[in-house]
Amino acid sequence: MSVRPLLRWLLLLAGQASALTATPEGLRVRQSPPSLSVMRGETATLSCHFKVQSLKYGVQWFRMKSEKQLIPKSSRHIVVEKNQISSLVIPRVTLEDSGWYYCEVNVLQKDPELGNGTELVVLASPSAPRLFLQIPSDPQTGQWALLCVTGGFHPSVLSLTWTYQSTAADAEQLSVTNCTLPANRAASGVSEHPAGRLVSSAPSDLPRCFQIADGNRQETYLFSGFLLPKKESLKTGMIFTCGVQDHPAMTGALTASFTWGREI
Repeated sequence: MSVRPLLRWLLLLAGQASALTATPEGLRVRQSPPSLSVMRGETATLSCHFKVQSLKYGVQWFRMKSEKQLIPKSSRHIVVEKNQISSLVIPRVTLEDSGWYYCEVNVLQKDPELGNGTELVVLASPSAPRLFLQIPSDPQTGQWALLCVTGGFHPSVLSLTWTYQSTAADAEQLSVTNCTLPANRAASGVSEHPAGRLVSSAPSDLPRCFQIADGNRQETYLFSGFLLPKKESLKTGMIFTCGVQDHPAMTGALTASFTWGREI
């Protein structure tokens, strides 16, 4: 065989080898699934598959935050190992368990090998929406505000949508506001209070949408509010319904309704 074909064959072989090691299938340590979503309170199981010839090896699990944190074996984190498969079992997961998890296999006299990682996403279903009627500080103003609030959800991606039902023609002129979290705070009037308390305000300066983050419980609450039309301007009663949409932890619709004005 001449030198040039031999070099071409060696380069091709090297290219194939590098392609194999660059793919997940070529790794000796492989984690599954790459991403796992579970409801809060359920059990999460993360698996790590590895192939080693030596009988002298060890497997460790890490959680990656700002730095690599070793996960000790405890009642909160159970490590089960069988047939070169290590499983990290987390019973009764909490929101704090969300994050990236890696397994590391250590073989005697060899460099440790890290898995490709598994992202654990803990979901918390939103609480059912609640509606509140805000009484004006000055009864002579005749301005009334309707508030809708929901909270306790995770991740913090949510929409509150207003709908209304009425047979009156003037109801078509009514404008309601939909809220989506996260949102453009500058455009939608969203605000946060670090202490997690609702700051009371008069109906005239009530923001359309705002959120409150409870740092202690790591929960977020989304509020939506608007001014109701005057009762005397309505020809019939109006049913306002606030609904929760667009959350991965939801299994069904969440709504709350309120009737305003004349009896239907």
